[in-house]
Amino acid sequence: PPMGARLPEPTEGPGACKVWEIKTLGRADDERARDMLEKTAWQVQPIMRKRGWKVQELCEMKPEQRDRVGDNLNMGQRVRLKLRKNNSGDWFDYEHVVLVMLHELCHNDIGPHNAKFFKLLDEITVECEELMAKGIGGSGAGFDAKGQRLG
Repeated sequence: PPMGARLPEPTEGPGACKVWEIKTLGRADDERARDMLEKTAWQVQPIMRKRGWKVQELCEMKPEQRDRVGDNLNMGQRVRLKLRKNNSGDWFDYEHVVLVMLHELCHNDIGPHNAKFFKLLDEITVECEELMAKGIGGSGAGFDAKGQRLG
């Protein structure tokens, strides 16, 4: 446990533009699911900061959900990502999960899958690939608890 009082998290400004809470399904390999969601949230944080996007809850989606691999409720109130292909231990690749996260983040600004949506998705996908190539995530500025360079 941290010693001393912690400053409250900012609710406005760039420091607030991130994933606030992560929820897994509590199934077998739950730690792997939490790690994947935390790593995904860390990876997209610079993109979220740049655009002023927040996600209140990032949740693991049940593998039984057949019609989608992600969704975004109320422009970032809750984003769900499917991590497991099934209940037999088959998982989606991390890169796939990040791409789905980017798609869902676009819905923070744009509801329909129109030309504007896909233009934004293409833009942030390029940004994310550049960040990943450099091993940058988190706040992208200074020290983050979860923001150590990877690699």
